[in-house]
Amino acid sequence: MNGGQHMFKTKDTFALGFMIFALFFGAGNLIFPPELGALAGTQFLPAILGFIVTGVGLPLLGLLAVASIGGGIKTLAAPLPRFIGAALTFALYVAIGPFFGIPRTSVVTYELGVVPFLGAPSQMTLVISSSLFFLATLYLVLRPGKLLEIIGRFITPLLLIALAALSISSIISPLSSVASPNEAYETTGQAFIQGFLQGYLTLDALGALVFGVVVLHTLKSRGVHERKAQFKVVTRAGIIAATALTLVYVGLGMIGRNTFAAIGKVDGPALLQHYANTAFGSIGLAVLGIAILLACLTTSVGLVTAFAEYMMTISKRVSLKSASIFTTALGLTVSIVGLQTLLSIAVPVLMFLYPIVIVLIALTFMRHLFRRKSVVYQSTLGVTIFFSFCSALNQLSLFPGNLKTLYQSLPLVDQSLEWLFPTLIAFGISSWFGHVSSATITQKRAS
Repeated sequence: MNGGQHMFKTKDTFALGFMIFALFFGAGNLIFPPELGALAGTQFLPAILGFIVTGVGLPLLGLLAVASIGGGIKTLAAPLPRFIGAALTFALYVAIGPFFGIPRTSVVTYELGVVPFLGAPSQMTLVISSSLFFLATLYLVLRPGKLLEIIGRFITPLLLIALAALSISSIISPLSSVASPNEAYETTGQAFIQGFLQGYLTLDALGALVFGVVVLHTLKSRGVHERKAQFKVVTRAGIIAATALTLVYVGLGMIGRNTFAAIGKVDGPALLQHYANTAFGSIGLAVLGIAILLACLTTSVGLVTAFAEYMMTISKRVSLKSASIFTTALGLTVSIVGLQTLLSIAVPVLMFLYPIVIVLIALTFMRHLFRRKSVVYQSTLGVTIFFSFCSALNQLSLFPGNLKTLYQSLPLVDQSLEWLFPTLIAFGISSWFGHVSSATITQKRAS
């Protein structure tokens, strides 16, 4: 342990923190905050606080859960029946990997970073852009030992400088006065809830279980092998990443807040492009394009690395190189031919997985309190899985009419949190039952 800690100096911890930031900060993270700022207007502070709770707090907890237990979703789900844990792991990696998360990074880079300079999109330019993007991704993925060096010490500081320049400029020279809040954001409480939901819908807690494994591999490659030492380093680096994410989200939110009245659009990309172009001209658009490219590239590298390593756990004969080439090729194919079709399926799948992941993270931190872990895990997650599945059916419009009406009457259904109360009730009953029944067994044995 000591050797590992000595090898990991303060500058390494900062580099790891910046690497974690870069892995999390992808396409959606760039677009959500300006939209939130535009909608919240004068209620920006409570809205951005709500966003930070779920958009920064939940992913940080997910990262710490992975570090504390030494593995991703498969390890977190170990108290469940093996086939359920394997199915959840497969669904998470496939959905957030080559069938949604990976191709999306390429498409967003093209639409926001390339198209503004072309005038109009075309299939040919999409193919060229995506091919170059995935070649760069593959180059970085095949140098796993240098991920910390390349992303943590070089790419992320560039990204932060680009975003800081745009954000600080929008605060010093706003394009418009701050507008009144949208009706859904009128009160402080409403604004906080809307921000909370926007942060929830970034789906970054899912990413935490994938990126957490990448971070652990990075630490092992640097000689930090003991669990306690890993947790200590990840906690420090995670706080650095969370601080950077918070500052960037506030800055991007301010761009939306200070630009909305000038263009009257809530669309995140439009707000960013309008501000960059008006304030800095073509140089501003170029800076924004670079920021988008770097944000999406680092996320793509993290997702490809994670999926390739997952493939290696399925088959021992698969090498990192072959798995990485296969994953990037699949991501490239989907980004060119079928992303929009897959989006309609992938989003409900991700929304199905999200509550399960949140509950798994919470249970991981409480696992030492349960005398009968399997009872609590299976009961609580069984209820969560049921309601998450119903939510996915609802989003895909597969519910029969009468059942849909009944489902829509559940509390918090409009906020995609209908699973929350049933899960809490199941947790309360199962944790009490597990405690009481095990205590009773112990008493009987003693007598």
